[in-house]
Amino acid sequence: MKQKLFMAAICLFCALFLYGCGSAPTEAPASPAPSAAPAESAAPVEETSVPAESAEPAGTPAPVAALPDAGLVPDTGKVGSEADALFELAKSFVDKPFSELQAEIGEPVSVSYVSSCLVPGGQDGELHYDGFTVYTVKSGDSETVQDVIAD
Repeated sequence: MKQKLFMAAICLFCALFLYGCGSAPTEAPASPAPSAAPAESAAPVEETSVPAESAEPAGTPAPVAALPDAGLVPDTGKVGSEADALFELAKSFVDKPFSELQAEIGEPVSVSYVSSCLVPGGQDGELHYDGFTVYTVKSGDSETVQDVIAD
């Protein structure tokens, strides 16, 4: 009996541990997992042949299809070395006020805050810059840089 009670307590602890700080997942899966269907049931792939003659002259390159903008990362036009320099500068502000870092490198591309797991009544911040993310903890009127991670 004691062993069953102990196992139940362990399962409850694991469930609570996995639940985390109480925040719900921010994104739902895009699509359900694919089913394990046998390969024979897949529709056959049709091959198309390219015509031998083209309407364009041989010296003209074929047009390139434009890909739709996924909207994931805005193009800020920064060269890699400049973004690397900003990342190194941001890392030097760990354990310092975020306002000082913001004065040096400017506004983030995007910002999100959630209730803090570390500071009761505080907020954990995730501030995205081009090429790196700054993690902060906000408590009252102060916000402190906790970490800077390259994307």
